[in-house]
Amino acid sequence: MGVVALLVLGSTNAKAAGPYRFHSPSGRFDILVQPLSDDWTHVKKAQEGAAKESMKQYGLDLYAAKSTEPVNSMVYSDLNPPMTPEELVRTMLWSPNEAFVALPDRQKAREQNHVFQLVASLSTNKLWSLQADHVQWIDDHRFVGDLNTKELPGAIIEFDGTAGKANVLVQPESGIGYQIAELSGRQLTVKEILNDRGTGQTTWESFTPSCFNVDLDSLKKRSVPCPASAALGGSR
Repeated sequence: MGVVALLVLGSTNAKAAGPYRFHSPSGRFDILVQPLSDDWTHVKKAQEGAAKESMKQYGLDLYAAKSTEPVNSMVYSDLNPPMTPEELVRTMLWSPNEAFVALPDRQKAREQNHVFQLVASLSTNKLWSLQADHVQWIDDHRFVGDLNTKELPGAIIEFDGTAGKANVLVQPESGIGYQIAELSGRQLTVKEILNDRGTGQTTWESFTPSCFNVDLDSLKKRSVPCPASAALGGSR
């Protein structure tokens, strides 16, 4: 879903004038990536404990193929030096039929498990900024993602682009949080993790995590064995 067919116009040097043109996985959309020069861009303020001060580095315009008018635009910020346009585009996460796309923001400037996403509609000029890690698209309008921050140590959220909002799907508890283990169709497998809420006396040596499925239509839960690869790993 995050793999993108690339067509680059000009040099791959991120400091060059650009712009650089890429295609979405299906070819339905073009992404025009424009490096932002120092005399245009400005600093994005630090968020204490969440993200370091960073520079606005790239403007991304999203076009329907063969169109001359963008349907949406995003501005990517991060620590210098910037990654290349190719590297940036490869991190984009497209919904199955490309109704929405998520771009992980400030990928090097993050702190303390805060992971930011810019989410753009590909039919209207609407853009959201939210926190979610290990983003997994459920369908063309909804995704689930992990949160493991001080405020929500081990929560799972669901973003709904049609409604234009995100809600906490699975709340953390005292001492125990949750993370996405697997998504198969409309069934989300969730695994227990330790968190820093509560006494903090439990250790991995004495803790055997369990898993449960959440039906993403009915929200009913049932206990299941944990899958062999029961965690998605590091931030994307």
